[in-house]
Amino acid sequence: MTLHTFRASARFELKRLDELTPEQRKPFAELERDDDFHGLLVPRPPFVANIKSVGREGAALFQRLASPEAIDADDEIIDLVLDGILEVESDGEYRWGPAALPLLTASIEPPAGDDISIEALRYAGDLATDDAQTLTTALYLYNRIPLSPFWESRFPDRDAVLAHLGADRGALASVLASHWNASPSQGWIAWHSRERHGHDPKAATFKLYVSVRPESIRDAFEALVRVLAESNPVDFKIGENAWGLLRPDKLVAYFASREELDAIASTLQPRLAGCAAHGVPFSTPIDAAGMLSWGVDPPDSDRALSWMMRESWRLWLANRLGNALGFAKASPAGDVAPWRFALERVRRLGVDVERWTPTAALWSTA
Repeated sequence: MTLHTFRASARFELKRLDELTPEQRKPFAELERDDDFHGLLVPRPPFVANIKSVGREGAALFQRLASPEAIDADDEIIDLVLDGILEVESDGEYRWGPAALPLLTASIEPPAGDDISIEALRYAGDLATDDAQTLTTALYLYNRIPLSPFWESRFPDRDAVLAHLGADRGALASVLASHWNASPSQGWIAWHSRERHGHDPKAATFKLYVSVRPESIRDAFEALVRVLAESNPVDFKIGENAWGLLRPDKLVAYFASREELDAIASTLQPRLAGCAAHGVPFSTPIDAAGMLSWGVDPPDSDRALSWMMRESWRLWLANRLGNALGFAKASPAGDVAPWRFALERVRRLGVDVERWTPTAALWSTA
């Protein structure tokens, strides 16, 4: 740890829940069940940032640093500076956010080689906006094929997709009916296994992405169905129309463990020979082309508040990267590009940015 002088930011104020109006307090009421919970760090307008809940020690630190003090820069303090809640002194000036990053952390190097996820980050970083939601959407949708009249006419709806896949008749339909129940899902056609029990919502969910171009989707779909039917008929889904089939993560199978996923991927890979790869950002490639990759959805326990939407792995990442990008773009300019700042923020949360997987510090994937 290194000694630096820090102070609390005037851009935030510490508030107890009882200082908020009933309407403001309601979304955070369940935090009071945590014995350590003290209050919320709320941004003062016009500054825009996420509200952060703090425990007793965090609140005491913020209050103590109303007057500058030289202290060791541990991980918690570094994160508070990067979030703009604390500021660090350098050459007579106080810095925070991206401008403070070089003072508190080692040089940031992006993953070596071609990385579609880094491409997505650079692309979003170059957009002329600092709106976090816009940047999140740009990251999540990156590498989606544009919707054209050709694709709209070819795959207008669920029936057209099923007909193209050969899933509505013949031998493949029989295989599907023997092992799965089909059901509609928002934006998807989903098949639920007849042979497996429901997944534990408290556990992480492993996802195998079969990412082929829409021209190859029929062959890839049949290959996946037959491999699963032969060994492990887990739940899976496919986009229900042109919009769904043009996304990179158009065909997804769900597993309770990495071992199950790896076994299916190993069997499936040679059967996809001749298919054209697409590629899913923010997932871990299994083959060199990115036709197969995997991710792991957060367990329910990752949600700080029960009313918050359960996020997929890619959406979880896109949200945090988008927030960090927007924050960096709206912060004082420094030597760190916004996309590199966003990369470091998710790395510090516990994401392996070489492989785009969660580490044990984030949640267990055992």
